[in-house]
Amino acid sequence: MGQGAQAAEFRERGFARRSEFLDRMLWVTGENAREGYIRLHRPELDRFLSLVTRLNAEDSGLKVINTSLQRKGLLLKITSEIQQIAQLSNDPELAELGTALAEARKDLASLTLSGPTAETQGRHTQVLYELEQQVNELQGELGRASVRYKSSIAQISVDQLAEVLEEETVLVDFLAYADGDQQKLVAGILKKEGGEVSSSMIVYDSMQEIEEIVLEYRTYIQDEDADEDEILEMGQLAYEKIWLPLEEAIGEIEHVYLVPDGILNILPFNALVDEEEGYLIQNLDLQILTSGRDLLPNSYRLAEGNYVILAGPDYDSEDVVSQEEIQQAQGRRSTALQLGLRSGASGLRGLNFNPLPGAEQEGRLITDQVQQNEKSSEVYFKENAQEQILSNLTEPPEILHMATHGFFLKADDTLRRRLLKSQRSAEQIVPPPGDNPLLRSGMAFAGINTNAQFLGDIDTVNDGVLTALEVLELNLTGTKLVVLSACETGLGEIHEGEGVYGLRRSFQEAGVAEVISSLWEVSDAGTQALMTDLYDRILAGAPARQALRATQLAMMDSPEWGYPYIWSAFMIVGSYESAGYALQ
Repeated sequence: MGQGAQAAEFRERGFARRSEFLDRMLWVTGENAREGYIRLHRPELDRFLSLVTRLNAEDSGLKVINTSLQRKGLLLKITSEIQQIAQLSNDPELAELGTALAEARKDLASLTLSGPTAETQGRHTQVLYELEQQVNELQGELGRASVRYKSSIAQISVDQLAEVLEEETVLVDFLAYADGDQQKLVAGILKKEGGEVSSSMIVYDSMQEIEEIVLEYRTYIQDEDADEDEILEMGQLAYEKIWLPLEEAIGEIEHVYLVPDGILNILPFNALVDEEEGYLIQNLDLQILTSGRDLLPNSYRLAEGNYVILAGPDYDSEDVVSQEEIQQAQGRRSTALQLGLRSGASGLRGLNFNPLPGAEQEGRLITDQVQQNEKSSEVYFKENAQEQILSNLTEPPEILHMATHGFFLKADDTLRRRLLKSQRSAEQIVPPPGDNPLLRSGMAFAGINTNAQFLGDIDTVNDGVLTALEVLELNLTGTKLVVLSACETGLGEIHEGEGVYGLRRSFQEAGVAEVISSLWEVSDAGTQALMTDLYDRILAGAPARQALRATQLAMMDSPEWGYPYIWSAFMIVGSYESAGYALQ
């Protein structure tokens, strides 16, 4: 035990030094290099956590939480901070770099969506690679130019977190890690009760078992035709395996800060079913964070007053893109097809959406609520609910509400293999541009059905689809709340330690304090009922998180909306109390 403690101390010192190194390096490199550094040093994190959990010392819980503070959501924190610095600094150099980065991302997205063109035939993959490199170089330049404004992650400590933790609250921080050949999960717990701070640790032996349970419960809960007893049974199993081990450590405390990892990012925690067949939301107030860092005080600027609402877009509108631009796109597409460079409708080009009259009604009801409370608002429906409304925002709104279709497309395995094969001989370590999850997740706006076949050949600013990559360029620094009232807006590619790469993450990276998103395909009528009740509470002064919980509890008592697939479909992530960034 003595040697084990010495080894843990030695690894902890090394881990701390490495965290300081990463805090410096991740600021001055591009996204691909950042991800590479994180992957490179992931085994170090795994070995440290394996040793900590085996020793199971009195302070092991503190060590787990400290590990999370240094590494979890690190990329999100840094990229978001750089984004906000660039928007708020009024520094000409940063403004110029930000503009160049936006243009490079736009070019990369356009060429990825369009496929090979007459101009890129024979070297399409190379051009994509060069654009990817350009994006990464500009990200690095922007980071280097922003570094004088940065705040240090390495300076954050568990003691600081314990000091700001509210009385009668618990922080549960999950971390997935590899222990040899086994994938495991550990929870670090920090509790403040009666003025005293205590810590503990819970180790889960099999992450694979947890993943299987989460996916199975999601399958049952989102099935409208599923037997209620089956849902309860799977909900209880998920509760038993994931939440029950935490109960003794949490005790009688009702307010729990929850930081998921891995597959737990898409688990509806509120809908876990306890031994008495009650849902977790009925007994606990869960606040989901991306990191324990979200609880630390920060200087911030939050937008005030303005509500922007886009709802019920006319997906078939022919007035969004000019006929001249369509004709030019038809010419480019025809040339590419004649040359055998690409097919007509694959990936995003195959998108087609049915009308959502309930979404339009939802938007109009919320608009009435906002106006009755004399709040400033901008509202857009049908053919006016265009993507460019978002890119043209001159000031970040207080609340942005979008009621439309959302999507997350699975990776094109054929494309991925082709691009990877082309990279092997060149020893390139960047991910294939065509496999970017931020280009496979998005929301639909006016004109998308008309324009889908021309994606990449027309201006991406108003083609009818807002990808997660495009969200990064929106003027949303300081926006208090974004509501993604659409299907599957909380999904994406799950990265251990970094959450879900998709719409939700992009809005957070863009500077939004709190994001409400959906975990599966949602009921049109049920969503309308949830959202209108939610805004009644927000406009009455309730914080968004508390308003959403109160709405979900009320819906549970409704014979019409009491099914968990309806009321538990939406979740809120973030903390407006520590959001935003102000230059020091």
